[in-house]
Amino acid sequence: MNLRRLLKRDSQRQLHLIETLYYSQCARSSEELANIIGCTPPALLNDIRSINTQSDYYQIVRRNSLYQLELKDNATMDVLYSTLINQSVAFKVLEAILFEECYSLSELSQKFFCSLTTIQVAMKDLQDALSHWKLTIQRRPFRLTGNEVAIRHLFFLYLSEKKITRKDTRFSSDFFQFGDDVLHSMIENNQLSVSLAQYNRLSLSFYISLIRSANGHRISSRLLKSTSIISPDQDTLTRFGLYLRKELQILYSEDIMKDSFWLLYSDLFLLGKTQKKNSLKTNYSLAYHYETHYELAEKLSQMLIRPLTDDQKEQLVIILINQHLFHAGTKEFISILQDRKKDCLRLLETFHAHCVYQLRNLVLTFTEDYQLFDSPEFIDNYIYQIVATVPTCLNGMKQSEKPVTLLVVATDSKMQESLLTELLRFSIRGNYEIQQMSVQQLHERSYLAVFEEYDIVISTSTFDVLNCQTPIIAVELCPSIQSLNKIQQLVDQISKRG
Repeated sequence: MNLRRLLKRDSQRQLHLIETLYYSQCARSSEELANIIGCTPPALLNDIRSINTQSDYYQIVRRNSLYQLELKDNATMDVLYSTLINQSVAFKVLEAILFEECYSLSELSQKFFCSLTTIQVAMKDLQDALSHWKLTIQRRPFRLTGNEVAIRHLFFLYLSEKKITRKDTRFSSDFFQFGDDVLHSMIENNQLSVSLAQYNRLSLSFYISLIRSANGHRISSRLLKSTSIISPDQDTLTRFGLYLRKELQILYSEDIMKDSFWLLYSDLFLLGKTQKKNSLKTNYSLAYHYETHYELAEKLSQMLIRPLTDDQKEQLVIILINQHLFHAGTKEFISILQDRKKDCLRLLETFHAHCVYQLRNLVLTFTEDYQLFDSPEFIDNYIYQIVATVPTCLNGMKQSEKPVTLLVVATDSKMQESLLTELLRFSIRGNYEIQQMSVQQLHERSYLAVFEEYDIVISTSTFDVLNCQTPIIAVELCPSIQSLNKIQQLVDQISKRG
């Protein structure tokens, strides 16, 4: 589940509209778009005008009565999500709850310059959404309670998608400078291998944890029992402690230090070989998750023409653990607005449907045996993470024994037939074989008899063959994207039935 429901109705429509145009293969008419997002044409035009005033990064333009989305070369869809979050009252309330400074609804309405009714509606919508993850908003001051791991993960996702910058926070540059020194010392002392994305996650979670600790919310000490982590250098801790006491009014004791690095001390974020090795020896829960996910990696390896190496299996297991163990307490997938896995799978299913189908069956079997993480969001995220970690699986899956048979029929020349065959081989993915029709096949036989020996017939002219059960796809010498997509979908459907 995500928090899109917190956006106003027109914002939800605008998000749907932009995502539709972003992933569309062609420009769309106003009638098509109004039908897709479920509104009237005048409402659609109002949404387009509103979108075009929101940001310089994206615009919806009209050409020849068709609409398409134009993004700046250096921009992605994240600017849209950031814009919508910054405009939403409900998300502003969520951020205020992080700092726990407001005691009444009237105080919140004054803070955000909106009516009391607007705040009441936003608070109710927010509580309804968060209850799905077993999180509760308490009063005086407004604060979030429930599974602390889920709460910190939620705020990490929120601040990430909001694209918050340090200059927009209440903390000084010195606070962040000496805090970063503590982070770097932790990484160096433990020989952690950290990518930019992993560092951002560790850093943002570090500062969120300090805010939660300052307000009396701690991760249970029984979770922070990892003995494989070496603490940061004492000098860096002392220097940062001065600013922490000044700006958050807490002492940087050993307990607070462990809480601020709860990702590492709870073994929920594996970033180095030494850390992983030591954690598996002492953390039996992690060892269980590691073993079960390693079995998943083994089964994936058996499905590939070129099996995974031991290093690839370990890398996949660690990524799956780092992605999913946050949700073990809520058993529900937590997300804000972005749903990249869904959008990515939608694209992959267009060109690699057979691979996605096999991976989905693999993950479904795994989650049924595992009896955890079995909601549709988890299934999609597992598939996405597997493809992202092992992209060679898209074209490296072992195929079924019987390939899909395609018959190419060109009525002009043999060269045309050969060229079309080569274009199809270059464009269509999956387990199939292409054959060309010879005059011997038609000797004393009808087109119907010949065509029904194949799974798909692809012709360069119009064929009307009565009672033919085999799909006949007519194409030009250079097939259109629509024709190729149709052929690809048929290949995938027949492969699944096989």
